Amino acid sequence: MKNLIILLFVSVFFFSCKKENTNDFNTKNNIDILLTKASQSLNPDSKLNIANKASKELENYGLDSISRKQNIELARIYYSLDNKKYVNICKRLLGNQNNQNNDEISFCNFLLGNFYYNQAKYDESYTYYSNAEKAFLKKNNLDYVSFSLAFKANILIYKKDFVGAEVLAIKAIKIAIQKKNNELIYNCYLTLGNSSLGLSNFNKAIEYFNKAISTCQNLETSSNYLAFSIQPLNYISIVYQKQEKYNKSIHYAEKALNFAGIKNKEILIYAYLTNNVAYSKFKLGDKSSIKQFQETLKIGDSIQSIPIQITSKTYLGEYYLAQKDTVKSNFYLKSAQNQAHKNNIFEDELKILQLLAQANPNDKSFYSNRYITLNDSLQNVERATRDKFARIEFETDEITNQNQLVSKENDSLYKGIWIVLGFGILSLMVIMLWYTNKLQNAKNRELLLKQEQQKANEEIYQLILDQQQQIEEGKNIEKQRISLELHDGVMGKLSAVRLNLYAALYKANLIEDELFAKQIDEIQTVEQEIRTIAHDLNSNLFSDNANFIGIVKELFTKIESHSSIQFTLQVSDAVNWDLVNNVVKINLYRIVQEALQNIEKYAQASNVFVVMTKIESNELQIEISDDGKGFDTTLKKDGIGLNNMKKRVAELNGKISIKSTLKKGTKINLIIPY
Repeated sequence: MKNLIILLFVSVFFFSCKKENTNDFNTKNNIDILLTKASQSLNPDSKLNIANKASKELENYGLDSISRKQNIELARIYYSLDNKKYVNICKRLLGNQNNQNNDEISFCNFLLGNFYYNQAKYDESYTYYSNAEKAFLKKNNLDYVSFSLAFKANILIYKKDFVGAEVLAIKAIKIAIQKKNNELIYNCYLTLGNSSLGLSNFNKAIEYFNKAISTCQNLETSSNYLAFSIQPLNYISIVYQKQEKYNKSIHYAEKALNFAGIKNKEILIYAYLTNNVAYSKFKLGDKSSIKQFQETLKIGDSIQSIPIQITSKTYLGEYYLAQKDTVKSNFYLKSAQNQAHKNNIFEDELKILQLLAQANPNDKSFYSNRYITLNDSLQNVERATRDKFARIEFETDEITNQNQLVSKENDSLYKGIWIVLGFGILSLMVIMLWYTNKLQNAKNRELLLKQEQQKANEEIYQLILDQQQQIEEGKNIEKQRISLELHDGVMGKLSAVRLNLYAALYKANLIEDELFAKQIDEIQTVEQEIRTIAHDLNSNLFSDNANFIGIVKELFTKIESHSSIQFTLQVSDAVNWDLVNNVVKINLYRIVQEALQNIEKYAQASNVFVVMTKIESNELQIEISDDGKGFDTTLKKDGIGLNNMKKRVAELNGKISIKSTLKKGTKINLIIPY
């Protein structure tokens, strides 16, 4: 009888409690989509099929924070389908050492508590309910704490620890009243009523069952409203039956049986109520109760309810015993006793042994001794059970304390790790800053050296310009001197000679002589040529200012002075050398100088051509070619000279290409921005 309230309690709890921490399903995640479909599906077969697909997908992942939540949702779905796969999921989650999520711990423990209760393994069930209670308490989820307490109270009722059950039920109902959870209040009143009934406090039991009836008025919208309405009436009927107030027992039982649809919707409770009516009638001497006993036995057989079968057979055995039909009485009583003993329903077995002693006077001592032995054994078991559950509570608290201690130690360890990590990161940052600073200093020194090199190059170029200027000045002075000598000296003397000769020829009457006249004209022509030369020298006196082209020409002159190489220079008028930076000029000069030195040393060339043009708005193209012996560019490695040339071109952000053919010479092409 007591199994009924617990089974009802479990089903009501699961389907009526509001889920917490519902996953925020991500529609892009296939597993989340499957779980959403499964939870929304109304067809059990379709729901199971989708859940199995999600389970298969989850097998490919470890237990991270996301997959743990998905496993929890999958366990909920399997539980709603009464599929035992949820057991393995819960055990796996609880066995994960990295699991510190109280939602998962509490939920898994609660489901496993239900599972082991249905397997009649009450020790394991009580342990898991206790773990669930502690986990719910940690997250301050008092609704779930109260349910866990209520379930534990029901287990204690089954184990006949009525005082312990009453203590837990009172704790649970206090929370339920605070949270205004009417379903839990209702179930706690039933638990308290059964505890009082077990302690033979009949008036208190009826009081609690009537409070359950009052609370039921707030549960009219529940799908279990019919069961809620008739269950307290069934228990009140049992209380009056134990008090031998059979008319009152019949009144409350029939009141419950008058609810519409009870036989179709709540067949199990219907059978209990019918048995209550029949037994009370039997006690009042109404022989028509036999038909109701037989009806409930058929119901018990059809729904395979062992408690109903045992109760009905016991009542039939007692009925036939009262009718002095010991054969039928023994048939039903022995069958009931075997079932009760086999299924560990020892309370019913005690009553059956008493009836068997009455039905078998010759074996009365045998059945009486078995009754005494079983009764003593049950009392020992009850005491041991109370001690065991007290120990479970203690061990659960101890494990919780140990976990908290381990958690604190882990926190300290993590803090230590973070401190070490922090110092490590700080040290690494200091090293990086030091290295960066040193690298920056090195770059600054390199930049300073480049600036100094640039300044030195400009000074060198200026010295070359000054030198070239001095040379040009010397040349101009010499040009001026020669011009003056030619104009004032040579030309004046020639003019005097011509005039004197003309006067002499005139005196000698030879002026008309064609030969003499021609020579005088020739002298005058020479005078004119000298005048022209002197004028040209004087007019070009400052035309060849010291510039880049002059420096390059000077380079040609130096090489030509000790070699047989002939140089040809072509410079485009589009190039305005005054706009070209001195740094570009000095580097370009060094490149040309290096190229000409290489040609002189290795090329065995007779002619060198240097062409300077402007190809873009700010790009110079310099082409240096010779007719020397050339070389194989794929085999010959770059020497110091070529490397220096490439390095200078790179510093100017320019480009250089070298093409050479054996016996056909070499061509160097430069493109330099300025």
